[in-house]
Amino acid sequence: MDQEQFQPAPVVNYPNDYDYTRITEFKQMTEEKSSKTTICYEYPSAEGLPFYTMPNKENELLREKYMQDVHSLEAQGKHLFIGRLAEYKYYNMDMAIDSAIKRINAWTL
Repeated sequence: MDQEQFQPAPVVNYPNDYDYTRITEFKQMTEEKSSKTTICYEYPSAEGLPFYTMPNKENELLREKYMQDVHSLEAQGKHLFIGRLAEYKYYNMDMAIDSAIKRINAWTL
């Protein structure tokens, strides 16, 4: 967008009055400086696969198996799995960004 900032916060939720449920302006999370910005609209859907797993014993076992593969691939030094889906874990957005920054810094140092 041809404007420096679109909204007053990085994430604004719209739970009732719009087709979308939230707008995210990512550059506000990283304090990026630019005369332009990018936003992302999120829309709910009852179709397709769920984005997050339900916490139960079966999914915990799947996560353990998945994380073994993740650790093996990361140990090769070519891959880094970061974020909610990559870590097979739900985070609030601020926690997801904090975790990503810490993991990237530790990996590149």
